[in-house]
Amino acid sequence: MMWLFVSACGLLLQLGVLVQGLRARLIVKYSFFYAYVFSTFLATILAFILWKLASASAYQKGYWIMQFATLLLGCGIILEIFRHALSPYKGAEKFATAVGLFTFGGVFCFALGYRLVVSSPDRALFELERNVRTVQALLLFGIFAVISYYGIPLGKNIKGMIAGYGLYIITSLFALALRVYAGPRFNSIWNVVQPLSFVGSFVIWLAALWSFYPNPAPDPAIPLENDYEALATRTRRTLASMRSHLTRTARS
Repeated sequence: MMWLFVSACGLLLQLGVLVQGLRARLIVKYSFFYAYVFSTFLATILAFILWKLASASAYQKGYWIMQFATLLLGCGIILEIFRHALSPYKGAEKFATAVGLFTFGGVFCFALGYRLVVSSPDRALFELERNVRTVQALLLFGIFAVISYYGIPLGKNIKGMIAGYGLYIITSLFALALRVYAGPRFNSIWNVVQPLSFVGSFVIWLAALWSFYPNPAPDPAIPLENDYEALATRTRRTLASMRSHLTRTARS
């Protein structure tokens, strides 16, 4: 019954975030974020239908399919944060987005290969979720460190997006770690802890994305773009030197 109550609260909050997104025209501005919210809204409804009408095995299979879909779309929130937090710094934004896409692509490709050698789909998806959550946490920490170090100003929308998703990721990682040690005994706790953190995230998002709050204009003195260009130049020179050295070595 607790799971049902928490799911009902989550469904209402998801609907509230979507309705406010339409009303305030935020869906166009934060398309990746609202694609994720819409996917979780559909997943919650489908999970309830399967729970009521389908067998336990069908529910379990449907749950993991929906979990995979929302996990994939959740990566878009990280890219959304990169896009808006770093929008005044085009070079740094492109670099952060490329790193995020490359990392997520690598994790999902590894998961597909891992699935071929592991007979249990539940085990493979569990490992995938843990790996993706870890990468998301590292990327969020990275962007938070950059924002804090350079003093990049953020609006209420992006702050709420970071806080809400950060809460969900940290709670999920903590619960996944406990699940490894406790095993099946932890499932009953997992079925409450994860939805509760999810509800907490949507409470934050509903408050933070009630209206459009753009990021304040950044201080022109912030040297992030100059630092990025200097780093990119040093990297290109290092790579060119390595290629030249390898070429001379091959010829000799």
